[in-house]
Formats: sequence, C-alpha cells, structure tokens
Amino acid sequence: MKFRFIMPFLLAASITQAQTNPFDATETLSQAQTRLAGIAEKTGDQYFALGAVHFLRGIEKTLQIRWQHNASMEDLDIPVLRLPIEPNPNAMPFRADLVTDIFAELRADMNASRAALDAVNDEVALRINLQDLWFDINMNEVRDENEGIMEIGASAVMSRRQLRDMEQMPTNIKVQFDTADVAWLTAYTHLISGISEMVLAFDPTEAIEVVMQTNAEMAALRNGPIAGIMGRRSNQVSWVDQFAMVYGALNSQPQASHTRTAHAHFLEMIAENKTFWAEVAQETDNQLEWIPNANQQSALGIEMPENIGIAWQAVLADAEAILNGELLVNHWRVSPAAGINVKEMFMNPPVVDIVTWVHGSGLLPYMERGPVATSASMRAFERLVSGNSIGFAFMLN
Repeated sequence: MKFRFIMPFLLAASITQAQTNPFDATETLSQAQTRLAGIAEKTGDQYFALGAVHFLRGIEKTLQIRWQHNASMEDLDIPVLRLPIEPNPNAMPFRADLVTDIFAELRADMNASRAALDAVNDEVALRINLQDLWFDINMNEVRDENEGIMEIGASAVMSRRQLRDMEQMPTNIKVQFDTADVAWLTAYTHLISGISEMVLAFDPTEAIEVVMQTNAEMAALRNGPIAGIMGRRSNQVSWVDQFAMVYGALNSQPQASHTRTAHAHFLEMIAENKTFWAEVAQETDNQLEWIPNANQQSALGIEMPENIGIAWQAVLADAEAILNGELLVNHWRVSPAAGINVKEMFMNPPVVDIVTWVHGSGLLPYMERGPVATSASMRAFERLVSGNSIGFAFMLN
C-alpha cells in the first residue's frame, strides 16, 4: 500500500469543516462513549460517532484484557488477537477462559455498535481526525506511545518493510464519513460478530485448560519452569502449545447455534457491503473521502485502482454464492465435478480434523455434485491491487 499524505492534508486545511470533530485527542474511548450516549436527541452524525466508538471500544477491550494478562497472541492469525500490545510487568496470571471471554464481550460491543448505527436518522457528514483516536491499552487514561489507532492498524496489515518504507504519519489525518459509510461500518460489525460466533462455537477453554494442566505437571516432573501460556519473552508460548490449543479446540464438536448465527452475520456483511458500494457510486462531492468512488480521491492518500469497487464486489459475490450453497468449494478428490457445500457445514458443523479433511472422509457428508467456485475473481482483485490484497481487503471489508 502506497501512502502519499501531503496533498490530502493541504486540501483538508483549505476546507471549512461541516461538523465539529466529536473526539478530543485527550479523551479516552470510554469517556467519549459515555458523553455521546448521554446526548438526549442525537443527530445522524452523533449516532454514527457513537456506533464507531462502540466498535472501537470493543477492540480496545480485547487489547486491555490481553495486556492485563500479558496475553501476547500476535502469532495466532486471528482478528483482534493478533494486534500488538506492550509488555505488562505486573500482569495477572493467564486463565483458560480468557479467549472465550474476549470474544463474548466483543460480540456484545458489536451489537451495541449496530444499534447506534441503525438509529442514524438523517444524512451523515462527519469529519474526524483519525490521529485523535487511540486505545487506552494500559488503562491509565493517558495516551502513551504505540497506542494510536492508526499505528496499531498499520502494524496489523502491513509488513515490517512496508512500515519502514512508509512516510512518517502526519499529525492530522482528516476523513469525512458520509451516509454510505454507515453501511460500511455496519458490515464490519457483522464481520467481527461472525468471527466471534465462530470462536464461541469452538470454545477453546477446555483445550487451553488441558495444555495448562499438562504444562504444570511437566514442570513438576522437570523440577523447573517450562514455557508458559500466551506469555512474553521467557514465558512466550511455544508453537507446540499453540498448535495443541488450536487443534484441541477445532477437534471438538462445535455448537451449531453459533455457526448458524455466524453464517447469518457473514451474509449480512455482504448485504451491507452491497448497500455501501451502491451509495458510494451516487456521491457527487469530493470531501475527504474514506473510500472514494471513481470520481473522488481518498483522504488517506491511498492510490485506489480504477474499478476496485467492481473487482471487490465480484469477490464478495463469489463468497455469497458459497455461503448460500450455490457454488461449492474445491476438494482435490472430487472437483471439478463436485465440491463441498459450505452452507451445510455452517448449518450442521463437523469436527475439524485436518487428516480426514485432507483425505476427504471427514467432508464426505458435505460433498455433492454442482458448480465449483474458482479463484478467478480473487486473482483479478490481487492483480488490480498489485498483490496488496490483504491491506485493501482490510480497508474495503
């Protein structure tokens, strides 16, 4: 992702703000949430701001609870868990139900965000300096180094080399969120809710308990400490423990109520994304756009390839068809004549057993004849964004 910051901020300086920035750079997200929730008769801008705060506050809580327990999980490629945190020298002991609690709370915050976004009652034209937003990870109500949302977000989607090559972030990154962005953020809440439901479906608490208890018994046999759970540095969890925890969770019967709810959230995400792109296409202004149409420019200084919206919607169309069981997923044993019905897997979820899945026996009940999805739309998207599909997918949702 290539950033060219200078011109957008010269433009921002020349435009009179339509709305006052609802965030104070010294204010925590918790304080902003309380203040916005206390407004009796909210405008569309204020409801959008409240929905955004609930969303960001949910992410912040996951960072805070991980910091409290020194739960370094960056190696686990799971949204929110892979965000970086600083070490806590006075951390509380890790507990087996920590991951489950994180995603149960995150799910509640996404529900609160959607409730505020659903209440948007008029047009939205809200300008925000993204650099005013920060996560109070260590809960001291003071913005410390490495707590800026932009810095944390960049570190999550960019490689170390990209971060080194990126120009220094300016102190002002002003963006105007429009009515279309209500659907964009709502789509993101459904994505996070769906992921949360999937984690809860494969509740990892018991698997983590087994690893923790086993490590304690082996430490006794060794008569000395061994690598701990989710710790840092000398206590960093080993890849063997990580694999054992993840495999143990996946190799148990998931709860169908959670996978079915996740399925509904993923479909809602795609529906909201369709609404977003339809509304963006009708915009005629060019005011510090978050995600621009073909006739607009990005306030972030990101070069948006021509027809990126069309290409991304093609990717989502394939995903929707797969979720609805209209397209099947490739399996080397039966494709191209047949494939796996993903919808049926969400409706009646199986145990995840890598060996039987690769062999095919564990997926046989979900195999059927029919059209099999290809990777053509994703390959086209990757070519359009010059291989930076992760970064753009993170932004476009």
